[in-house]
Amino acid sequence: MKIFLSVLLCVLGFMFYTSSVFALTFDLIAPTEQLVRGQEVKFTININTEGKSLSSTSIGMTHQSQYLEFISVSPGDTFTTVSADVQDGDKLLITGSSTSPYSGSGVFAYVTYKLIATGPGSTQLCALYNPALTPTPGPTSAPIPTSLPKSGESKSTVQGVILASLFFVAAGISLFVFKKT
Repeated sequence: MKIFLSVLLCVLGFMFYTSSVFALTFDLIAPTEQLVRGQEVKFTININTEGKSLSSTSIGMTHQSQYLEFISVSPGDTFTTVSADVQDGDKLLITGSSTSPYSGSGVFAYVTYKLIATGPGSTQLCALYNPALTPTPGPTSAPIPTSLPKSGESKSTVQGVILASLFFVAAGISLFVFKKT
């Protein structure tokens, strides 16, 4: 009985164990002035390490290549060197590094683009993304259905209820049997 309870507590303990989360945040600050075709536009990327010390880190940045042309990236006040790797024409992987670890919040990098839009308008020009989770573009057309929806289909729900009921009955019986011994 004691062994069973010990194993049960260990399993429940592992299920609800939470590890600390490394919270690193980046913010993209867009220019506020009116933009003109041919003008160089500077975006600011701020970083907050949430108290952790970092010697290097990276962030992904997408841009609308029909409106912006990448020019350069320069370091802010947090890391001594910052570089950009152009990927797929409209994505940048911006990496910052320093010989001494940085902790706190400040300017990670300045990214300079040239505005090449052909006409006036408004749109989202840039966005940041986690490079470990490469952004996926939205669908270009509506998906074609493979079959019509079926109403009243409950096979998986019934199967789930039956399996859950069997689990609880087995757990109750084993608890009752081990309690007697």
